[in-house]
Amino acid sequence: MAYNSFPYLCIFLPLCWAAWALLPQRYRPAALLGGSLIFYWLMAGTYTVWLLLAAALTWALGLGLGRLQELQAATAPALDPAARKATKKQFTALQKGLVTAGVAGLLGLLIWLKYLPFLVRSLNSLLAQLPFALQVSAPSFVQPVGLSFFTLMAMSYLFDVRRGTTRPATHYWQVLLYLSFWPHVVEGPFDRWGQISPALLDPPKPDYRAFTFGVQRILWGMMKKLIIADRANMYVKAVFDDWTKYSGAAVVVATLLYTLQLYAEFSGCMDMVLGAAECFGVPLAENFRQPFFARSVSEFWRRWHITLGAWLREYLFQPVIVSKPMMRFGKWCRTRFGAALGRSMPVWAGLLLTWLAIGLWHGAGWLYVVYGLYYFLLQWLGELAEPTLLRACPGLARWRTCRWYKLWQMVRTFVLVNFGMLLFRSNGTRAALDMLASLLRPYEGSLLIKLDVQDLWVLVIGAVVLLVVDLLHERGVAIRESIARQPLPLRWAVYCGGMLAVMIFGAYGDNYDPAAFIYAQF
Repeated sequence: MAYNSFPYLCIFLPLCWAAWALLPQRYRPAALLGGSLIFYWLMAGTYTVWLLLAAALTWALGLGLGRLQELQAATAPALDPAARKATKKQFTALQKGLVTAGVAGLLGLLIWLKYLPFLVRSLNSLLAQLPFALQVSAPSFVQPVGLSFFTLMAMSYLFDVRRGTTRPATHYWQVLLYLSFWPHVVEGPFDRWGQISPALLDPPKPDYRAFTFGVQRILWGMMKKLIIADRANMYVKAVFDDWTKYSGAAVVVATLLYTLQLYAEFSGCMDMVLGAAECFGVPLAENFRQPFFARSVSEFWRRWHITLGAWLREYLFQPVIVSKPMMRFGKWCRTRFGAALGRSMPVWAGLLLTWLAIGLWHGAGWLYVVYGLYYFLLQWLGELAEPTLLRACPGLARWRTCRWYKLWQMVRTFVLVNFGMLLFRSNGTRAALDMLASLLRPYEGSLLIKLDVQDLWVLVIGAVVLLVVDLLHERGVAIRESIARQPLPLRWAVYCGGMLAVMIFGAYGDNYDPAAFIYAQF
């Protein structure tokens, strides 16, 4: 049951909202939990058991962490300083043990269901080099929908409880609701327990403004998904799935359209899920902030899939670079390579680990490892090159404030990101290398691949509208608030215009193949 499907939009969502709005406030969390479990069961079937187990483990360990913190707080005042220090050390070790057990269990679940086939294939490739026959077989599993999302959210829950930044949930159903909440269980965003638990457990009253704003955002997401993304998918799928037939301009157009498709689809999905949650008074985290206005690759990733980057930065990168092994590594580097490199090497090592994690989070395969390494190299080389260029060209510092230079940085970043998109969409590393090489060969065929002129015009106009909306957001214009201030007839004209645009220009029907949400696969 996809977020843009008729059963979801016209049956599931209205029924859930009606049940939530009509029930007394104390029972509204039950309506959210019931709707979430029904939604997930329809998506995953019997594989829902993995979500239930992950929630049970997270809840139990969270309670254990909370209990240890309460015991420590109750015991410490009666002890002398030396005993208090020893007791704190004991409680800290126990809490670390619980968090380690939770991370091991959740990470083990993720590896077992998502990465085990990839690991076995890689091992068998190495074993094939031996002079005798030896192969390892792996059990076959179907990856549950949302696995990469709810396992990481469960880990963040344990980390936050361990740090004392949030209180653990008292009841199992509360953690289950947090992990299974249907707007974010399939494609994110990665929401924090402390940020959304008040709205989940103590829901606000139904609000007309929140409801209308939520519906507006769902409609905008539908327009991006059906008018732009699904139409671009026709061209992209034809070229990338049969890449040996195409070269030059066809590959360039397919790559540009894939970038447009992925942005329109993923940000459109976020609009749909954030809009749905807004109807219920639940504030989910924003996941996009006009990424194509970024002036560097690192800034692009601070604007694209924001919550994934924030999760990895807070729970992986920062703990790694301040860990004792990394501090020893930095000290060793300072004695061998000098103070500057000694400070930089641990940061670069942390960046490398983070980018490998980003690549592998997106998929189990060497292509995704290469994808992560590509962005690591771009960021690493950028940090090395910038001070060198400023020393070699002192006047460059003055140009950086010029509009044309900022525009050049945006164009440069866009081009580099598109090379990454080509890697990401390719059917393997060999296909990616072949397609990169084919860019140098001319393409003699028609560029109207699976699309006619009218479709291309719809894509161009859709891309322009998307660009204008992003530009307005970049300049701080609150579009929905502006619409809300207009007279009622004008507001309804905008809403009806959006619905008509989806019905008239949406890519569905006999000549179009329905496209599943890309990030739902991760």
